[in-house]
Amino acid sequence: MLAAAACFGILLPAADTLAAVTVTVEPPLRATVAFERDRPPSHLPADAGEGSAACSNVFEIEANIASAAEMITPTTIRVYPENFEITTRLRTTIYLPNGSPDKLRAHEEGHRAIGEHYYGHAESAARSAAESLVGRSFEVGGADRATAEQAAGALVLDVLRDAFMHKTHARSAAANARYDQVTDHGRNTIEKADAIVFVIAADP
Repeated sequence: MLAAAACFGILLPAADTLAAVTVTVEPPLRATVAFERDRPPSHLPADAGEGSAACSNVFEIEANIASAAEMITPTTIRVYPENFEITTRLRTTIYLPNGSPDKLRAHEEGHRAIGEHYYGHAESAARSAAESLVGRSFEVGGADRATAEQAAGALVLDVLRDAFMHKTHARSAAANARYDQVTDHGRNTIEKADAIVFVIAADP
């Protein structure tokens, strides 16, 4: 399972405005890739065994961030994040060799269900991550003002992304690791539903 993010901050002149956070949680996107065991797809997750089944839950956060900006020197800027327009996504892909038994398919669907469970925290995770940045300052230097502004936007975005991923992707990855341990990667007799309930109970 991977974490991904793509966006850029935008900087505005300092102004007396109330902080605002809007979050759009897009529905999870699901895909299944079937393949021959001796010809696995090039994008099969790196932690999957060669020619084996796998599930990739990719959490994404994108944001337009408006910050008050203060020039400290001609090449150093201090920004104060104020307004956030955030979009979150979850992209799940299940990789299955052709001819896989139903039990294996069900096991990978369990990984998908766990990812979607933690994606259910996306709105609150994104909102709390953004709100934790309001009132903070970030000082960044660059070769010139434009470079410093770009670096400042990237820094604020990185902090936002890390906080969001900590509450979503990281928890999903840990729960999915517990799921594989409890089920022996789908090889034992424990029911998928029981295993999901058990591993999520450790971190709801």
